[in-house]
Amino acid sequence: MRALAIALVAACSPATHNDTPTDAPGMVGDPCSANDTRCVGTTYQTCVGGQYANAQNCANACTTAGCVDCDPAAGNTCSGNAVVACNADGSFGATVMTCGPGQMCSGAACSNTCTADGVDLVYAVDEANHFLSFDPRKLPGDPFVVIGTLHCPTQGGSIQSPPGTVMPFSMSVDRDGKAWVEYTSGEIFNVSLVDASCTASGYVAQAAGMALFGMGFVTDTVGANTEKLYIAGGGHAAEPQGKLAYVDTHGGNLTPVQTGTIAGASDFSPELTGTSEAKLFGFFPNLATPAYVQEIDRASGAAVGTRYNLGTAGLGSNIRDWAFAQWGGVFYIFVTTTDAQGNNPVSKVHKIDRASGTYSIAIANSPYQVDGAGVSTCAPAVIQ
Repeated sequence: MRALAIALVAACSPATHNDTPTDAPGMVGDPCSANDTRCVGTTYQTCVGGQYANAQNCANACTTAGCVDCDPAAGNTCSGNAVVACNADGSFGATVMTCGPGQMCSGAACSNTCTADGVDLVYAVDEANHFLSFDPRKLPGDPFVVIGTLHCPTQGGSIQSPPGTVMPFSMSVDRDGKAWVEYTSGEIFNVSLVDASCTASGYVAQAAGMALFGMGFVTDTVGANTEKLYIAGGGHAAEPQGKLAYVDTHGGNLTPVQTGTIAGASDFSPELTGTSEAKLFGFFPNLATPAYVQEIDRASGAAVGTRYNLGTAGLGSNIRDWAFAQWGGVFYIFVTTTDAQGNNPVSKVHKIDRASGTYSIAIANSPYQVDGAGVSTCAPAVIQ
């Protein structure tokens, strides 16, 4: 309400004349006459014995008639966590909008916040349906914590193509503190960061002709509280390139809107991560040539700026899982490879420092075959 109170300093000027100049207008003791009243900020003053005196400190707003809930001239306002109309008499009117989970009413509008517990961490899912947090600050120790086991009610092989075991494929996390976990069936569930419980997201599997895709939330503008979920790919078998689209999860429009085509070349479709800088990055996995991280133009899918290679060689003869998230200016890439027969899986966590381009292995032998990782736009993009 601070901004509203500041605005009312001008709106609540003295109701009648004050011909005697003072060095500090609005102070108690300023001369007045008869039934003069005025507002000084949110303090209501009346004329007592020819001088202004404080009559009441208003909780919300002040007019020359006294304390009110809101300023009628300002239109809509906030009442608790709801946007409401302001009646002509300064009382709260009808509810215009109730702010949802992870939102707050500020400036007569609902905005997303970063107050949800743990919303600044990286989260991951693995082939065994473990739902995990990943805290980079714990490296070189163990950054993983198992939150729970996923039991999302997928429709399974009835809609999956090609048929097979249904397992997590990709994920991201929004600013409200909800994970969005995509399965190989194309279904997406919301998962609690607290206990790994699943709820339906409302997303329709294979909407807009996109079967499987990488995912990452990105703010609409630099430092904004608004964001969209970007998705890339669309093939049934993680084919390279594909479509780039967004889903307006906060606006309730869960149909993908295509913005472009992924231009970066790789052996499979990219995984995505986004930042509060309104930047979208993709991890492009390759078998024989270097895998890499590349910024993606959100409007076209074109490559932007620096290309960050994972060393000088490819990832191996068989890439089984790949996942990707940024945290604090570092890209964390989770990759599981096997031998040519699909046996002997080896899981590693790679890292690239975005500022210097330095590549290293954060974890050489991870116990988790991570097939999805995500981070919200509340996570730091740079560590000062």
